[in-house]
Amino acid sequence: MRHFIAAICVTTLIAAPALAQAGRPGPPANPPVAGTVQSFDGKTVTMKLADGTLATAALTPNTTITFNAKRTLADIKPGDFIASGGTRGPDGKIRANEIRIFSAVRGEGQFPMAKPDQVMTNATVKEVMTNATVKSVGTASGAPVIKLTFHGAAAPGAANCTGRASDAPGGAGTGCVGETEFEVPADIPVVATLPGDPSMLKPGAKISVVVNVAPDGAATATRITISE
Repeated sequence: MRHFIAAICVTTLIAAPALAQAGRPGPPANPPVAGTVQSFDGKTVTMKLADGTLATAALTPNTTITFNAKRTLADIKPGDFIASGGTRGPDGKIRANEIRIFSAVRGEGQFPMAKPDQVMTNATVKEVMTNATVKSVGTASGAPVIKLTFHGAAAPGAANCTGRASDAPGGAGTGCVGETEFEVPADIPVVATLPGDPSMLKPGAKISVVVNVAPDGAATATRITISE
């Protein structure tokens, strides 16, 4: 179990941007630990970490397992709920760094991340504009643009709507309604976060595990994300 405790310390700096994307200030108490599944006996998963060491964590009935499936921009449709970390350029436009498609609303709103000019947007897709459409509205880069709508932190009807929805991180927001858009540069990663199950913890699978380490050193997995 010592391996997981050490890994958690090492990955704190690595995990900080991801937590900023989730709208939390600073690194989490238990940042995710990434590795490759070596074995899974139905109760305990053993994974190889980046430094080559092995670590184990027990699953519980409350362990959440999700699967990140690769997608493309063409898979994003109006009505989808997506999360995207982006960079605001000198021209004021946001350019996406990654896009995640979710099956339900999660932490709705638009808010700054830890790094300067970084913006997190959790919102519902209103329109996906192709290169031809983008050019028709004068986007100089010609890159595809996604238009979104979201509930923010201000009261309903507020003219300037930003921040997290009043009831985030769970459920649809009840605050003001804002609209935004961002450009999608070529080759940025697009994934759909789908429900997973223990049968997917096969040797060689890439996983990210949020681990709770008890005072006696016992490690349990609270959340496991499997990636293609």
